[in-house]
Amino acid sequence: MRASLNWLSEYVDLPEVPVEVLGERLTLAGLEVERTEGLVAEAVVVARVKEVEPHPKADALSVCQVETGSGTNTVVCGAQNVVAGGLVPLALPGARLPGRTISVATLRGVKSAGMILSRQELGLEAKSAGIWNLPDSLSVGTDLASLVGFPDTVLFLKITSNRPDLLGIVGIAREISALYGTAFHEPNLSFRESDPAAATLTSVEIEDPADCPRYIARLIRGVDGRASPLPIEARLLKCGMRPLSLPVDVTNYVLLELGHPLHAFDHGRLADGRIVVRRARHGERIRTLDGVDRDLSPEVLAIADARQPVAVAGVMGGAETEVGPHTRDVLLEAAAFSPVRVRRSARAVGVRTEASLRFERDLSPEMADLASRRCCAVLARHAPVQIARGAVDAYPKPAKPRTVVLRREKIRDVLGVEVAPTEVQDGLSRLGLQLRDLDTAWNVVVPPFRQDLTREIDLVEEIARLYGYDRIPSLPPRIEPRIGIKDPAEAFADRVREILASLGLLEAYNPGPVPGDEAEVRLRNPLAQGWDGLRPRLLSGLLSTIKGNLEAQAPGVALFEVGRVFLRRDGALAEEDRVAIALSGRPPFPLSGKGEYGPSDLKGILDALLAALLVESVELGAIEDPRLHPHRRAGVYLSRGPSPADRDPSATTPSPVTHHASPHLIGWIGELSPSLTADLPGERRVLALELALAPLRAASLPPEHRPIPRSPALKRDLSLLVPEGVPEGGVRARILEMPLVESVFLYDLYRGEGVPAGEVSLTYEVVFRDPERTLSSEEIESAVQKMLVLLCLGLNARLRT
Repeated sequence: MRASLNWLSEYVDLPEVPVEVLGERLTLAGLEVERTEGLVAEAVVVARVKEVEPHPKADALSVCQVETGSGTNTVVCGAQNVVAGGLVPLALPGARLPGRTISVATLRGVKSAGMILSRQELGLEAKSAGIWNLPDSLSVGTDLASLVGFPDTVLFLKITSNRPDLLGIVGIAREISALYGTAFHEPNLSFRESDPAAATLTSVEIEDPADCPRYIARLIRGVDGRASPLPIEARLLKCGMRPLSLPVDVTNYVLLELGHPLHAFDHGRLADGRIVVRRARHGERIRTLDGVDRDLSPEVLAIADARQPVAVAGVMGGAETEVGPHTRDVLLEAAAFSPVRVRRSARAVGVRTEASLRFERDLSPEMADLASRRCCAVLARHAPVQIARGAVDAYPKPAKPRTVVLRREKIRDVLGVEVAPTEVQDGLSRLGLQLRDLDTAWNVVVPPFRQDLTREIDLVEEIARLYGYDRIPSLPPRIEPRIGIKDPAEAFADRVREILASLGLLEAYNPGPVPGDEAEVRLRNPLAQGWDGLRPRLLSGLLSTIKGNLEAQAPGVALFEVGRVFLRRDGALAEEDRVAIALSGRPPFPLSGKGEYGPSDLKGILDALLAALLVESVELGAIEDPRLHPHRRAGVYLSRGPSPADRDPSATTPSPVTHHASPHLIGWIGELSPSLTADLPGERRVLALELALAPLRAASLPPEHRPIPRSPALKRDLSLLVPEGVPEGGVRARILEMPLVESVFLYDLYRGEGVPAGEVSLTYEVVFRDPERTLSSEEIESAVQKMLVLLCLGLNARLRT
């Protein structure tokens, strides 16, 4: 945002401080002044070119005889648009311009007494195509500085997104008034209206008030294509806008002044002379003011007449209804649009403008009428126009004034200093807020142009800005430090990480976004093209990491990842924390040989993890999963996990649990299908598992202290023949259910000679103990016999002889 100090002085009594001091004060208050630019034009006059002749020694130059009002000067000029009879700005010898001083010079043998200027040399444009041809109504010899408001200083301000009111001269002037306590002057809104009424000449229809809360249309007749007065042109140029014609320039002038965009339509070119605010339809197109044909979609909010779109709402007008030299009647638009809809419209048509920049920051509907009336007042002052009586104001749901209670003790508690009540009232009142004293607090009515003030803390921040952050002493915090408690779910995830790292696995971190065809949950606005989904599993990221390691000739890889996946369950979004493990290639441990990771390695890691987490209710079972090898896969089931009602998810230590009879699937384990690993170097196989963390955490038992038994243990080896297909975990679980059994250890599994076909030999070491007494051999034999009967009846297992 650029702001001219001369323009600001029209609305606020500027403090008598150097520009640098003013810039620093504004910056400390949140209006960052990035830089300043001084504009000066001493000894520059309006001059008339009497004659133009070619330079005798240079084709690109011309020799001009220029009337200055006090004589005639010979000036050498290199511009191609200099013509005899035209009025131009002439810098006389000794003139001072931004960054230079003009003196008499001899150019290719011709003495030049001055310089005909372009806007660029005056500091009004970054680049000019030629000299500045001034309006014929000016008098020769007039001091140009008085016409364009020189000397002047332009502030280049960086405005935060929550302060659209500062994107206008009036808003900045109001801030200066509040910061320095100087007088603020409201804009002049007076103008004369004439019959007929605007409502008899046009109408406005809003299809969806959510897209357009308010739309005001005024009719201005008798417009012509005259140029704007020089002071208006100069102010537009100082703020970076190009003058076009008076009706268009005035809308831009008010945009820069109040920060609220306006648009002027040629009323005679609107079908039926009316306005419809609606979404664009498929197949509709519009040629915008920049001459580009743009395709529209239902994402775009359009301003239409009775037949077709004539503007992209809040972004840019259409060429079809552009105000031009032949325009006589203008429909003036002042509206408020949904910031989200304007942002999507601008993105859809591929253009951002000064108007969209402001509408995207949520302008108040109440400001539309102020901008409309100010535009009419400025236009009526500079042109003989007739403004139709009243306005067509479509405002389906008028906004109510926002009221916030501001407590005095809140100011003291937050800022740590005592701010005098009179200072609070004076500062906030100068910002446009209305305060009613309630003894210990104020009832504050927030003006419509301050959409950012919604809470008490927002008002406290305003007081801090006006009081001055540099006046608030730096003190150490008075709050005693407290030790935070980590979320139990995150603490459990950290425990899983520690266990797997201690087992020699390396942790991998993979991004959440994945290609859309791999995801169940899609992103509306992805950060990168092609990555428009969120991962439904951790496996794909680990597989990619394994591939990268193997391609770098790593002999083997053992990885794990703890992360979140995103799923669709019954049409709703579901998030789930999981742990995944992947093994491939040769183990890195000494004396492990050259053999590759096998199923027993992965199963051992799973058992070690479950044992460390004190989860005793997990078993393996059948699963159908095309990602896994058809003969080397299993589902991981929680067979006796606690009920959700038995656990407080916010508790830091588990509570005693009850058990469910029916197992439920919490993950899978196995070798990946060859179709997933075909592109790995050396055709390596990958063993992997993936488990949900929430059920594991719920099933994790609390640590339990067990005293050293006073009675000795007795061991028996038990060799069983079990039918193929019976899970080993099921056999072990049945043995552990027997009385007096303390532990069971499988130390041999055998298939082959001596074992009937369709069966497998399992050899266990069974430990028996009674905590209170020593067991006899007879008791052990009786327990073994009962165990064999139970195994035979339940699993069709028998003793191997």
